Amino acid sequence: MPGFIREKQRWLRRHWLITALLLLAAALRGVVLLAYRPALIFPDSLRYLHVAGRFATGHWSPDTIRPSGYSILIAPATAIHVLALIPLAQHVLGLAEGAMIYALLTRRGSRRWLAALAAVPILFDPLQLDLEQYVLSDVCAAFFVTTALVVLAWNGNRAGRGAMAAAGLLLAAAAVTRVADLVLIIPAVLYVAVTFRPWRKLAARGAVLAGCFLLPVVGYAGWFAAVHGQWGLSDYNGTFLYGRVVQFANCTGLSLPSYERPLCPTQPSAQRNYDFYMWSAKSPQWRFVPPPGLTRQAVVLNFSRQILAHQPLSYLDAVGTDIAYSFSPVRGNGPEHYPAAYLKFQAGFPPYDEVQTALSSYGHTGPTVQPQLTAFLTAYGRYFYVPGPLLAAGLLIGLAGLAGTRRSRRRGLRSADLLFAAGAVAAVAGAAAFAPFDWRYQLPQLTLIPVAAAFGWMALASWGPPRREPAVQPDGPPAASAAGEDRSPVIRFSGSHSGRLSRCHRMVAASSAARDVQGRYPIPRSSESSSE
Repeated sequence: MPGFIREKQRWLRRHWLITALLLLAAALRGVVLLAYRPALIFPDSLRYLHVAGRFATGHWSPDTIRPSGYSILIAPATAIHVLALIPLAQHVLGLAEGAMIYALLTRRGSRRWLAALAAVPILFDPLQLDLEQYVLSDVCAAFFVTTALVVLAWNGNRAGRGAMAAAGLLLAAAAVTRVADLVLIIPAVLYVAVTFRPWRKLAARGAVLAGCFLLPVVGYAGWFAAVHGQWGLSDYNGTFLYGRVVQFANCTGLSLPSYERPLCPTQPSAQRNYDFYMWSAKSPQWRFVPPPGLTRQAVVLNFSRQILAHQPLSYLDAVGTDIAYSFSPVRGNGPEHYPAAYLKFQAGFPPYDEVQTALSSYGHTGPTVQPQLTAFLTAYGRYFYVPGPLLAAGLLIGLAGLAGTRRSRRRGLRSADLLFAAGAVAAVAGAAAFAPFDWRYQLPQLTLIPVAAAFGWMALASWGPPRREPAVQPDGPPAASAAGEDRSPVIRFSGSHSGRLSRCHRMVAASSAARDVQGRYPIPRSSESSSE
């Protein structure tokens, strides 16, 4: 036991910085838990709880609006009517992400201060803390994505089939939790393609990753088809795409069927509220009458695709504007003017009608706040957050690290940098491509960009774990006898010295050692040569 205690003390002395950060982050999350009880509620939360309630009572029917992965996860808390378990579990996931980031970077050769710095955004940013307290899917989806990429990068090109299978399953879990995360399989496949050789190993690892990703996703789509009659993860693809294109849609010069004409927005683009066009009962997409043989969603989806084909540059401009705004120095309402107040700590619960309904129906309680704690959190969120330009600089460092050095390539730093930098780009671009701007969709930035920046810095600085060569011990006679014979020399290359010696120097040193041994212990002649 004393040896075990000493071992832990040595570990704490070495990793005191991340230990202190994790303790502070845990205390801050405790404040959030006590400030808003039992959980923060957004209009989407009521739908998640409704589907989870159906699952808890044995009615296994996937939601038609969003994938039901998150509702499956929260079904146990819904069943026992203890909604506080949901934010508690999500706060633990946030702490686990910070610990994973630190563990990965130190394992791959990072300085401990840099690894701890990369964990700061996920541990302390108010956007992360606020969303962890909400009954929303974003925190769980981001956790699945981060864990999948950490598993892929943990052992570099020595990762086995088990790591590929785990990463594929985690990315699939993210996709059936939040459909926009489907695109995260692309950077994972790209990482496998540049990391593994020979081709047989590459094919085996890629097949396991793709297979373990596709199996749950296709299985979910099959479940959805068995219940709702069509393959997919959602039946509201037309609604979501309509919300993306309605901001710039201009039907002038566009040939449309008469039943699609009512979908054309009549307000000036600057006055359009995408939330109204998506969800209000007075929205054109809910008031028009689809023709016989066509569903409402099919008509809306076809209209949205025609707008994309008619105005591709407007679409790219809208996507680019949203991506650029995700790196804004302030967290405002975004290009589409969607209110961001619900993602900032406030004196009370957000003013939504769904708050009381959700808490009373599924938690058998009402909203409770602690004014002193909410005042502290409001001030904290106003001043302590990661500015967008700093995240943009981190992403640029990650992209610059892809050039790296030859030494960083040998140690797998550039491929790990590629994984997280491409993952960050895919997460940000995927969110902008499928939906108007919302700060909750930028949550993956807080994990993927800092890790990409750390790997990029390491690649540019040629950091990494020291190469440890095996001991060189030439063959020789047995160990020294009692008469005091000399032992054979042992040349070892390890630790910091191995990093300083070039490969040529090591070969010369080993060759000299071998000649020295041969001179001191000459090889005896064979019996044939002795007889001559």
